[in-house]
Amino acid sequence: MKEKIDFQNVVAETLLIPLAMRARESQRWKKALLHDPLAERLVASIDYDYSKFGRAPMSALGCVIRSSLYDGKVQEFIRSRRNPVVVNVGCGLDTRYQRITDRRGARFYEMDLPEVIAVREKLIPPPKGDEYLSGSVLETDWMDRLRERHPDGEFIFTIEGVVMYFREEQVCSILHSLAERFPGGVVCVDFCGSKMVGTGLKPDSLRNNAAEIRSGVDDGRIVEEWVPQLKLVRQWLYMDFARGRWGVLGVLFRLFPKFTRKFSSLCMYKILPR
Repeated sequence: MKEKIDFQNVVAETLLIPLAMRARESQRWKKALLHDPLAERLVASIDYDYSKFGRAPMSALGCVIRSSLYDGKVQEFIRSRRNPVVVNVGCGLDTRYQRITDRRGARFYEMDLPEVIAVREKLIPPPKGDEYLSGSVLETDWMDRLRERHPDGEFIFTIEGVVMYFREEQVCSILHSLAERFPGGVVCVDFCGSKMVGTGLKPDSLRNNAAEIRSGVDDGRIVEEWVPQLKLVRQWLYMDFARGRWGVLGVLFRLFPKFTRKFSSLCMYKILPR
């Protein structure tokens, strides 16, 4: 029997979007940008009308590009640090722990709202080395617990498909709290841009979902002004990757990167020492 999930709010329901997109991509076999057999099994086991997302070609490609890029950054981090700790903030039903092939004893944490963690525990029982944390990203007690557990830990945080649902001051607060507690760490975070805020525009997978886009970042360097302890390492366009899959639209967007960042981008920051 398939698992029926009753979501408490529309934002929590969005966790099925990247899951469905990874499963769809994984089924491309040799042509896939990302292989995620667990996502395939989870999608098949959940009683949900995935047609709500539509074909959503841009979200479908964007989700797997984001996952693949940050998978690579996490893997690089693990290989370059002595005491790596990987924290997936707003994890939903992400399967990064299962996709990373060379963990080298790194500690993994999945953090999300209590209702989401309850679903996750049921569908993906926590494997050894991957611990689940319940809480709100707007709170700091989970951060303090991590710092206390790993006083010598070197932290990388991935925050995917999360901050766009928060107001700018909340995003600033989240990033400031992380920077204050984890100097020397890394933060990977994606942003919607200003064209998505207050205009009615949404990612194509959200057109039938009531969730609102509440904040946008066009230039990743603005975050350095919000939180001086954060230093932008790189800001990417989604169209920088899998170029053959974007077609003519991708060519046009790459020609005008400043304009394209007004819709979405991927960023990576290092947290400077105090």
